[in-house]
Amino acid sequence: MRIRTLTLALLAGSVSMSALAASENLLPPQSDDLVPTLTRPRTTAMASVTIAGAASAPQIHVEHQPIQVSWALDSNATLEATPQPASQRSREYWTDVTSGDLQRGVELPLSAPGAIIRLSPGQGSGQVNAADVQLQLGGQTLNGNAAAGHIADADALKAAGMDVADASVAMQLRPELGAGHATLKAAHARGRYVVQVYEPQSTLSLEAHTNRAELLLGNSIQVTLSLQEGDTPTRLHTAGGYLRAPNGDTTLLRFQQQADGRFVATATPSKEVANPGLWEVQSFTLGTDAKGQDVRRDVTSTFAVAAPNARFTGAAEPRRASDGGVEIALAVDAKNASRYAVSGVLYGRGADGQMHPGAYAQSAAWLAPGTGQIGLHFDAKSTRNLAPPYELHDLRLQDQPAMGLVERRAIALRFTL
Repeated sequence: MRIRTLTLALLAGSVSMSALAASENLLPPQSDDLVPTLTRPRTTAMASVTIAGAASAPQIHVEHQPIQVSWALDSNATLEATPQPASQRSREYWTDVTSGDLQRGVELPLSAPGAIIRLSPGQGSGQVNAADVQLQLGGQTLNGNAAAGHIADADALKAAGMDVADASVAMQLRPELGAGHATLKAAHARGRYVVQVYEPQSTLSLEAHTNRAELLLGNSIQVTLSLQEGDTPTRLHTAGGYLRAPNGDTTLLRFQQQADGRFVATATPSKEVANPGLWEVQSFTLGTDAKGQDVRRDVTSTFAVAAPNARFTGAAEPRRASDGGVEIALAVDAKNASRYAVSGVLYGRGADGQMHPGAYAQSAAWLAPGTGQIGLHFDAKSTRNLAPPYELHDLRLQDQPAMGLVERRAIALRFTL
């Protein structure tokens, strides 16, 4: 793949609308497009990030220089202009417990033999070793060393690439112990702990499906939960959860059961946070298997949220580039001074008479508040086998310092040159 980098005077920053002939208008948005209806300034600063323990807050350099890149695409490739929401499957659950809970005994329903139980102490909590743990299962009471076929301490877990707290311990139960209701005890526990249960051999999994992959602040996302035994739906009894922002703030969610047995919750991120990152919906469920045994499953769904601080005005000017390729100037209404990036895929008619992708292009430039423009350049080599009419697909507008996708259109423009 060859990347061609161009720095053009046209993209040197904010340009008045009088410089844009606006020979075309963007197509009306489709139902799955991400398009701000109203824009407002982003209120949180993205210029620095504080790292715990650092002597001072390091500054993030925000590039002001314009840049353009483009490369040819396989004309026979099938491209997806609308990101598909992710579905997460989980065979695990976790619970926060106190030392008193562990001393009395924590109930852990197990749906299959060979479960892995991980015990992670909170900050300032006492370490618990496998030998200190007592497990009751199937009429037997065993300490952790006797109950586990494999034991891993925090160093071994970290060496395997897991991000775990110091003094964590994981035990995989011997398969011959079977499944059912287990009770975990630790007489010498001090403080708070997280108990996580993962059942790799279980046929029961919780599926969480979101209806969007990303959204704008103030809009809503739906999370749907269903319990599957293999590929067959089985009954969930209860579901709960919360919305978690990148800065750790949480909001409780209300899950409602549907006629088909699934549970659905609507989450609406409405508060802007300074920490860039993904938002999460953490869901907790209780169901039953075909034998009527309790099944616990938890799952985390992640998605991106952006402040709607910029949008395309709808004005566009496609033209033939000086190198024989195609250029498209796009008007952008920005509420914040920031570095914005525009990207898209150019389609054209091939020798077979069908529409094919020709090239991907991305441009970035610093824009002041107000209306400016950013242009896309598709070079002559990538467009030489394409004939008009042309189409601009997967058009995106990003606020780069905030790491926010503020607009996305599956099919944005049709034009001829």
